[in-house]
Amino acid sequence: MAIPKGDLEKALKMLDASARPIYFHDDDPDGIASFVILYQHRNEGKVVTVKSSPVLGDMYLRKIDEFQPDLIVVLDKPMIAEEFLDNVQTPILWLDHHEPQLELLKRYPNVTYLNPRIADDEDNRPTSYWAYKMTGKNLWLATVGCVGDWYMPDFMGEFAENYADLLPKKYDKVEDLYLDTPIGELIRILQFNLKGTTTDVRKSVLTLTRIESPYEILHQSTSRGRFLWKKYRQLADQYDRMLASAREWADSHPGKTLFYIYEHDQQTFTAELSNELLIRYPERVILVGRHHDGKYKCSIRSKDIPIPKKLESALEGLEGYGGGHTHACGCVVDEDNWEEFKSRLEDSISR
Repeated sequence: MAIPKGDLEKALKMLDASARPIYFHDDDPDGIASFVILYQHRNEGKVVTVKSSPVLGDMYLRKIDEFQPDLIVVLDKPMIAEEFLDNVQTPILWLDHHEPQLELLKRYPNVTYLNPRIADDEDNRPTSYWAYKMTGKNLWLATVGCVGDWYMPDFMGEFAENYADLLPKKYDKVEDLYLDTPIGELIRILQFNLKGTTTDVRKSVLTLTRIESPYEILHQSTSRGRFLWKKYRQLADQYDRMLASAREWADSHPGKTLFYIYEHDQQTFTAELSNELLIRYPERVILVGRHHDGKYKCSIRSKDIPIPKKLESALEGLEGYGGGHTHACGCVVDEDNWEEFKSRLEDSISR
């Protein structure tokens, strides 16, 4: 186990000892699953969904001032801004699986940092995996969070024993679970319930903390399950239309890359589209970007080609930033630099 059992136990004790925790989680299935798993262990605290940025920035300090927590829990966020850390003396429990931030944290002894990549850089088991290992609770949600983050966990057998009807009859890899299956639909339900205004997202997140079974949602057997299902279905039609447009574009533009751009007046489906397009076009490097407010906000996916160094090279000297996993990255590029960035990235991938 890349994160030692003793460290997980220490983290759980920190959570158990806290009377007023506040949670900051990423806005994807892994991030929300991690939060709900830990929250349902205690049913105490406040939650903030950190949207549109990989960084927990200093704009969130006002939440600390408002709530006055005795523990800050950061889940599935690659970075915390120095301006945030400089202004917080409260203990921080940071659970993540992106590139380790060890140099930064040397200056902040109040941070307890758990990341499997510290011991093994190839081990990026999702945050929801470690939240489940900490608590031993919420098997179904941990599995959905892991599969939603493109990882098939080692407790898949236990999940199959308890929720066989949520799985296809035969599966060998994550891609077999991600589309056109009940577990794939649960992933989409989590994704779509994290969209919308801050108020809308908060309602969905708090509703999810009260869900006891995936069947509440899939069968709409409770009012809370119906609430999450209704929001999902409201967005599903929009997503399906955009997916059809992206597939039409892909089929008419063959090549090693698939770059699909849409405008800001449509709902944000960048990560969801890039994941599905990669499954449907596994031989291509996928970039899905949303053009908004003078910038292109993109998700990049690849089955076999490592992305981070190519992305870093393509961004060099340009107005933009990005990063992520070996085969899944995000980036933001200024519109004035977009054509140069696109050309560089395409050239690098083609070589």
